[in-house]
Amino acid sequence: MATLGVVLGITGVISACCVNVIFLEHLINASSSSGNMIVFFQYLFVSMEGLIVYSKFGQTKRIVPLKNYLVMVVIYFSVSLTNIMALNCNIPMPLHMIFKSGSLVASMFLGSILLKRSYSRQKIAAVGFLSVGIFICTLATSLHSSSSNAVGMDSGSMLVMMVGITLLMFALLMSARLGIYQETLFKTYGQQSREALFYNHFLPLPLFVVVAPSIIQNIAVLNQSELKPVPLLTEGYALISGDEAAFETIVLPELWQYMIVNLFTQYICIRCVFYLTTVCQSLSVTLIITLRKFVSLVISIIYFGNHFGSLHWVGTAFVFLGTFLYMDVKQMVSKITSGEVEETNHHEDTVRNGFRHQTSKLKES
Repeated sequence: MATLGVVLGITGVISACCVNVIFLEHLINASSSSGNMIVFFQYLFVSMEGLIVYSKFGQTKRIVPLKNYLVMVVIYFSVSLTNIMALNCNIPMPLHMIFKSGSLVASMFLGSILLKRSYSRQKIAAVGFLSVGIFICTLATSLHSSSSNAVGMDSGSMLVMMVGITLLMFALLMSARLGIYQETLFKTYGQQSREALFYNHFLPLPLFVVVAPSIIQNIAVLNQSELKPVPLLTEGYALISGDEAAFETIVLPELWQYMIVNLFTQYICIRCVFYLTTVCQSLSVTLIITLRKFVSLVISIIYFGNHFGSLHWVGTAFVFLGTFLYMDVKQMVSKITSGEVEETNHHEDTVRNGFRHQTSKLKES
C-alpha cells in the first residue's frame, strides 16, 4: 500500500508540477505583474481547503504553538513573494528554475553556520558544481540580455534584471533558513506536515493587503481576456468527438481557465510533496523534486521557445551533476532497487498520538 502511495505521489509531483509551470508561464506572459495575484489565489485556495477539510473550521486541535507558525509564515511568505517579484524583473523562467535547483547550496551554507554541521568532501564538491552551474547560467543570461540591448533593452532594463537575480539569491537563502527552522521545530513536535501546510497558507492572507492594488489590477486583466469554451481542450475534444458545439455555450475568460488549472495543479503538487516526506527518505524526495525541476526546465524551453544557449546547457549540467553528487545517487538507487522504502506511517501515528496527549499543556491561541 505504501509502495502504491509512493508511486502515486511521484506521479503527482512530476505531472502536476510540470503542468503548473506551463500555465504559470502563460499567466506571466499575459501580465508580467500578475505574480502577486497568482500567489494570493494559491494561498487562498490551500487555506480554504485546509479550513474545511483539515481544520474543520477550527475544531481540529493545533499541535505546534501558534508563535512558531508565525515565524514560519514570515519566512515562507517572504520566499514566495520574493520569487514572484523576481519574475517581474525580466528573469527568464528557465533561470528562475535553475536558481531554485541551487537550494542545496544555501542549505549546506546555513547548516554549517547555524547548526555547526560538517560535510564530506563529496558534498563540498557538489556545492562547487552547483555554484559554478548557477554562475554560468547567470552569466549566459546576462550576455544574451546585453546582446538584446541593440533591439530595445537599455541599461535600466539590465539593472532591473540584476535586481531580480538579487531577489532570487535572497529567496534561496531564506528558503534554506525555513528548512532549518522546520527541521528543528518538527524534531520537537513531530512531522505535522498537514497542519503546517494549512497554517503556512492561512496566516499570511492578511499580508496580501500590501499588494492589493496589484491583485485587483491583474484580476481585471483576467476578466478582460478572450472568452473561450470550457474545458481548455475543447479543440482536442472536437477532433475526437466531432461535436464542437457541445461546449460553445459554456465560456470563461481564457486567463481564468489558466488560473484555475494553475491552482489545482499547484495544490496537487504541494500535497504530494508533503505526503512523500512522510513515507520516503528525504533523499528520495529531493531526487524526485530535482527530476521534476529538470522536466519543467525542458518543457519551458521547448514549449515557450525561451532562449537557452550552449552556456545555459553547460550550466544546467553542472547544476544537476552537483545535485546528484550531493544526494549520492548511486547509493540511493541501490536502496530503491532493493525495495528499501521507509515505512513511517506507523511511527508518524505514534508520534502524533503522543503529542495529542500533550496538547493540553500547550496554550491554544
